[in-house]
Amino acid sequence: MKSLAIMTDNLTKHYRGVQALTDLSLAVEQGSIFGFLGANGAGKTTSIRLLLGLIRPTSGSSQIFGLDAQTAGVKLRSQVGYLPGELSFYTNVSGQEVLDMLGSFYKSLSWRKEACEAMEMSEADLWRKTREYSTGMKQKLGIIQAVQHAPPLLILDEPTRGLDPLIQRNFFELMERINKRGTTIFMSTHVLTEVERLCANVGIIRAGRLLVVESVANIRKQRIHRLEVVFSRPVQPPNITAVKISLNGQFENSYAFETSGNLEPLLSYLSQQPVDSIVCERAKLDDIFLHYYAKEGIESRE
Repeated sequence: MKSLAIMTDNLTKHYRGVQALTDLSLAVEQGSIFGFLGANGAGKTTSIRLLLGLIRPTSGSSQIFGLDAQTAGVKLRSQVGYLPGELSFYTNVSGQEVLDMLGSFYKSLSWRKEACEAMEMSEADLWRKTREYSTGMKQKLGIIQAVQHAPPLLILDEPTRGLDPLIQRNFFELMERINKRGTTIFMSTHVLTEVERLCANVGIIRAGRLLVVESVANIRKQRIHRLEVVFSRPVQPPNITAVKISLNGQFENSYAFETSGNLEPLLSYLSQQPVDSIVCERAKLDDIFLHYYAKEGIESRE
């Protein structure tokens, strides 16, 4: 069994009657990339702040590399590169000064150059005052400061927020390289494509409660596919198990097909029909959430 980078035991945080987090029990193996998935306000940021010992739990405990967040917070945080969900910098200093100040707490800044290149932050950009930075530039600076000291654990709260698609791609590639060196990555997000790209396992949280820890492979199997198909002539709709079929209504001889998991039976049927056009809708995060959020037969959205 691999050693654990993160472990929580019934971690709970209540604020004056508001249940921000309830009984979070989680184990993240060293060397893994773990996605912490949930809608905005689900409790992801509260969980991270508790992990780092930045706030105290109402009950329960958490450990990073065996260090208790409440009794060994300083030593624990020295092992972590942290990107907070809401970034704030002193406005009268440059990006370079921010990196130097935060980097001064660590012995080595061996990954700074690589992170700057990945985030496409030039020397000129770094010497600009942070008050001149756009939201995207602040996010890039936040990623660099989290990575620069080659931490054994990265904790990233919504890391791609504000990044353009090119920089997002660079970010994914940077994370993959860092992970291959042995760094554990714990990443909170509400963007499904991020966990699909990087993570082997995810935890799904809703309203402060962990619903499930699941492999991305199993998440994919539960993905809902929606196809709108227009036929060149009337056809008899098939009777395929687990496929919902309804008249589209937008075009003559048009049907909407909905299924999850294996598409082969539906595609086999369509291959033998006079198909004029097909539109396949990508799975949405809400579809995955609804699978786990359904309660007592009633589905709700956050």
